[in-house]
Amino acid sequence: MTSFGIDVDSEELCMIDSGLQSLSDVPIRQYNNLKVLNLHCNFLRRIENLQLRSLLHLDLSSNQIERIEGLDSLSNLRTLNLACNQITTVQGLDGLRALVKLNLSYNHITDISGFHRLQGRDYKLSHVELQGNRIQSVQHVIASLRGCLNLRRFTLAQDGSDNPVCSWSSIMSAVPQLQILDGVNRDGTPVQAADILADIPGLDQYMEFLLPSSSNSVSDMDPVALATPHIDEALEKFKERAVMSTSEVSTSSTTTDQETAQREGQRDRLTSGNKSPIGSRLSIDHELRLEKLEHQLAQVLYGGKSTRSPKVTSPRAPKVSPLRSRSPQGGSKTARLVAKRDVDQTDESDSEGPKAAGKSRRSRKTKIPSYQRATVASRERERKAQSSGVSSSPSGEDLTQPAPGSPVSGPRVLSQGEGPTAYAADRQLKSEIEATYVQLMQELEGERERRWKAEQATKKLVDHIQSMRTKAKEDHDLQDVAIQATTRLKQALTNEREAKLRLKEEVDSLKHQVKVMTEKLEAAEEGENRQHQALKAMEQTTARAETEHIQQQAHEVKKTQEALARAAAASREVDLLKNSVKTLKSQVHSLQELVANREQEHRKVLEGKFDLNSKEMQDAIAREVSTIREQHSSQLQIQQEKMDTLMKQYTELEDEFRMALQIESDRFRELQAAFQKNSREAAENTQALLVAQKKDETQTQMIADLTALVKEQKGRLTELSKSRQEQLRELRERNLTLEGQVEDARKKMVQLELLKQERTKMQSQIQAQESVIEGLKAERKLWGQELAQQGSALAQDRGRLEAKIEALTSEVNSLKKQLDREVDALKIKSKMLDDQTETIRKLKDALVERDEEIKRARDEGLKIQKDLESQLTSETSVNQDLQEKVDKLTERKEELKQQVADLTDELEESKKAHSILNKRWKEKSEVIGQLEKQVRQMKDVWESNEKKLTEERDKAIQGAR
Repeated sequence: MTSFGIDVDSEELCMIDSGLQSLSDVPIRQYNNLKVLNLHCNFLRRIENLQLRSLLHLDLSSNQIERIEGLDSLSNLRTLNLACNQITTVQGLDGLRALVKLNLSYNHITDISGFHRLQGRDYKLSHVELQGNRIQSVQHVIASLRGCLNLRRFTLAQDGSDNPVCSWSSIMSAVPQLQILDGVNRDGTPVQAADILADIPGLDQYMEFLLPSSSNSVSDMDPVALATPHIDEALEKFKERAVMSTSEVSTSSTTTDQETAQREGQRDRLTSGNKSPIGSRLSIDHELRLEKLEHQLAQVLYGGKSTRSPKVTSPRAPKVSPLRSRSPQGGSKTARLVAKRDVDQTDESDSEGPKAAGKSRRSRKTKIPSYQRATVASRERERKAQSSGVSSSPSGEDLTQPAPGSPVSGPRVLSQGEGPTAYAADRQLKSEIEATYVQLMQELEGERERRWKAEQATKKLVDHIQSMRTKAKEDHDLQDVAIQATTRLKQALTNEREAKLRLKEEVDSLKHQVKVMTEKLEAAEEGENRQHQALKAMEQTTARAETEHIQQQAHEVKKTQEALARAAAASREVDLLKNSVKTLKSQVHSLQELVANREQEHRKVLEGKFDLNSKEMQDAIAREVSTIREQHSSQLQIQQEKMDTLMKQYTELEDEFRMALQIESDRFRELQAAFQKNSREAAENTQALLVAQKKDETQTQMIADLTALVKEQKGRLTELSKSRQEQLRELRERNLTLEGQVEDARKKMVQLELLKQERTKMQSQIQAQESVIEGLKAERKLWGQELAQQGSALAQDRGRLEAKIEALTSEVNSLKKQLDREVDALKIKSKMLDDQTETIRKLKDALVERDEEIKRARDEGLKIQKDLESQLTSETSVNQDLQEKVDKLTERKEELKQQVADLTDELEESKKAHSILNKRWKEKSEVIGQLEKQVRQMKDVWESNEKKLTEERDKAIQGAR
């Protein structure tokens, strides 16, 4: 079985009635050069996901679209079909500069203001269809369409569906660029929509067959040159021999030239019109040509007679013809009346159709003598030559008679004074005329032979046309057989589609089951991951607890060391203070001893010196008192400064001691809070251990459940493999049947190719027949031109033959049209068969893809089974590792319990040490308080002593005074 890939280079994507609900479901990205997209009759609501720069034709008709959007990227779009949707406003067409045809018929449109943005020469929109909508305002339509400069065709009403707008004239007058509105042009004539067929997708290769057969107008046909060599030669001879000697001949020639010019003008006017049929125009050309030739022949004949009789004309009537009867005025009148009658008949034939032209052609009398008259004239001439007498002959009347009622006789001319020279010239001219008539008779005989050949050719044509009709019937039968084959193929395709849908449903169910199993596996993996994370979190918490406990121990040791150091520093400071107090006391004692010694010395000095009341003593005392006062004041200042420094040091010591007490209390509180935290964490650790044990139990249960599920999945996978094998067998059988059908289709394609070859042969035969018909037409024209110069009988025969030939040509044209239609139908059906073969190929591709998908699903199932087994093995190993970790954690838990017990013992010891330190600090604080009291007492004593000394000094001073 051959496999085909996806045709990525295809230019057309057709998904009619595919049940699409969104454009994202359309496989657009797989196509590189998409030009035609047909999404007719689906359930689309929005226009989205269209990024196709090369798209030319888009069909979104018969959907549920409510808004025009998402078309900005389609810069090369030419036709857009949004008919039979739910659109209310025209918008979103700004980016479509190459858009030519827009179909918005059968929607709910009330607003077309979106055409305002399509103004200018850059937009190529020329065809808009809006029938079957709800547009009500004429002014709104005019204002919206006025800027669309390339708009040529606009439709608001067609086939009974229209809008509430009914003002054709106002729209046509207000929009000057518009040429056709509602299928009617500005002249009020209906126009077929044939100029926009090239924009319809899929009709590019059928355009030559869709064009009407009458498109080649008669005005484009080149006029065929009428070839009459013998007649032209005879006319040239007569023209050379004819000498226009009088003014009457010139006037008659001018009148005939004017008449011919008028007829040629009428012919030009008729040929310039596009609405006249081909048959009537050809008949009119023949009539005008015949009349022109008749006038030229009459002019030549009359000119020859006038050369013989120049004296017959009278100077009083210059406009009268020189060819007169016995009464000159009567003869001229009759000749002019005949010419006028001929002109009137041709005018009527011009004004009427081809029937009137045929009637005038039959009823009109020619100015050329008939065949019978020519034979009679030749016999009379032979008799005259034998008798050699000069007399009037009836053949002269026949030869020179342009019409009945105006004969010209020889004796009348001779009676007016002609000589023998004129008779000789007349005889020579008669001999030349006889020679020309002999040539004309030969040409008539040849013409009759040609006519007989033409009749034989027409009979052959009729036979050939009948054979072609039989062949066309056979082709039609073959087409019916092909249609039946296509219906059978369609039924097979529908059956295959149903089988494909069933297989898709089964595959979807299997995929759903696989998804469910994968979800369960993912849930189990997530549970295991959570357990791993919980174990990791437990380990981290235990490690953090250990580190925090170690840090707390180190911190407590540091705190105790710092407290001991501070206590030692405080004891040292107390010792220093005691020593300083002792030194101060010793200094005070020494000062007291010095004061006492000095007093004794002073007393001794006073005893050995002058009396106190003497001036010298008083001066000395005053001096000494001043010096002592100065010294005492300086010493007092020094002592005061020392006292201030001591007081400052004392206050600083008090502040430091108080701060140390506060720090110790804060540290005690922190230790107590840390102890409480440790106790709480220990309780939480115990709870976490209990939870971990419960999770371990649940994990063991989950592992048991997973093993049971894996066993069930293995059974299901075996069942699935069996069902897939059965499906593969069925698919192979179906593929075999499809291959048989494809072979039948190939045979039919071979038959179609044979039909195409026969059709090409038929076309070549038709072209050959057309060439034969064209040759016959050319010959018919030649015959018509030459027969136009013959008698009335030949004219009637020619008219009959022309009527037959026209009927045959019309039949041939109708048969051509039928053949063209049948060829078009064959082409369309061959295209349908090609499409069906393409669909069969696509179905084969889909079957191959489905086989590949089934293989992939089976491989994926095997892979999933292997992965599950590997996951089970890994999970068992992981569970073993977890069990080992749990054992380690239990051991670690016991160690942590022992550590907690040790920590509790250490905390109790630290509490005891703390209580001992508190007692010591209390004792030290009591000692410090006692020292403070002693210092205060010493201060009081020192102050009292100082007061006493000051009082004694004052007393001594007063006593000295």
